Amino acid sequence: MKRSAGGIGVMIGGAPKLNSSNGRLRLPEDGFLSALAQRAEELRLSLYVFRLEGFGLESGSLTGYVREGGEWLERVVPLPSVIYDRCGPLAAAGRRGHAELLRRLNTLRPHVLLNGWMPGKNSQYEALRRSSPELAALAPPTLLLSGADTLKEAASRWGSVFLKPDGGMKGRGVIAAAPQDSGWLVRGRGNDGRPLRSEQPDLNAAAELITRIVGSKRYLIQPQLPLCDRQGRPFDIRALVQKDGRGRWRLTGTAMRRGRPGGIASNLHGGGEALPARDGLVLLLGHKAAEQCAGDIDRLALSTADAAESAFGRFAELGLDFGVTPDGRLWLLEMNSRPGRDAFAAFPGGIAQMAVERPLLYARLLSEGQSLTSTAPEASFR
Repeated sequence: MKRSAGGIGVMIGGAPKLNSSNGRLRLPEDGFLSALAQRAEELRLSLYVFRLEGFGLESGSLTGYVREGGEWLERVVPLPSVIYDRCGPLAAAGRRGHAELLRRLNTLRPHVLLNGWMPGKNSQYEALRRSSPELAALAPPTLLLSGADTLKEAASRWGSVFLKPDGGMKGRGVIAAAPQDSGWLVRGRGNDGRPLRSEQPDLNAAAELITRIVGSKRYLIQPQLPLCDRQGRPFDIRALVQKDGRGRWRLTGTAMRRGRPGGIASNLHGGGEALPARDGLVLLLGHKAAEQCAGDIDRLALSTADAAESAFGRFAELGLDFGVTPDGRLWLLEMNSRPGRDAFAAFPGGIAQMAVERPLLYARLLSEGQSLTSTAPEASFR
């Protein structure tokens, strides 16, 4: 069976939803995927979106979504030559099924994975500690939660503690516990994003409450680092690093993400805001220290990307979240292999466009020898 030329298949996990007001399909990350499709068309690259649920095991055909006339349309699409995986985190069983379907796809048409999977935060910290003394210093002190006793040990060692899911994202599931005059204050955000707050009479009660909240999920415990600005807003610095069209790591941009005053998470999904990193650092550190800190982040982001690839395999892009203490001390809080672009959406200087374009240029590089150039729509999709 002769197959048509492949393309860049952007793989998503969530199902499209029908917009009741206009009857059009809306995909997860719709704004980003729409911009990606538009730029691919300008670069004459064939691009479509698909879910693994659209792969017919018996027929070997793939149903996906193409952008035509400003809307997403369901079509039978070619099997991809390059897969840009934008699926969120999966449980172990989901990862196994995911990998098996990708293997089946690959037997019918060999493809290249644009970006690999990033393991949990604890593995990330271990990779940093193995890489170099400079990067090892970025890894926060960390314990793996294994019950109330571990939490009490961490509290005796560090005082206030911060807990987060090993494989979580978007600030969900984070918990902070701190002593106060009348006992311990436990606050955070549930896995559904809703805030939680509880005052407990002592550390034992706080530890028992937290272990009940966490349940069987894999959690990390760290000291509660001073990562708030002068107005009490939690913040971090997101550095977006991406491969360019020649396969070299480039820093696309940096942004300060600030949460709400008194909160414990800086993620934009929790109601935060973004501003250029250097502007935010000047407010925190002053001009001279801010320039030094921003330069260090720019340099360390590229070094971290190299270390991540050495440890975990090829990536096309990484979102690196740095914490900055009031004295300018840097911590690397997390690496994300499926970074969002929301923090850069309104920035000047073409950063948002570059953030969309670079994965396409790298995909084109990886596909050399395979045709990704767009052909007539009726020849590619039906």
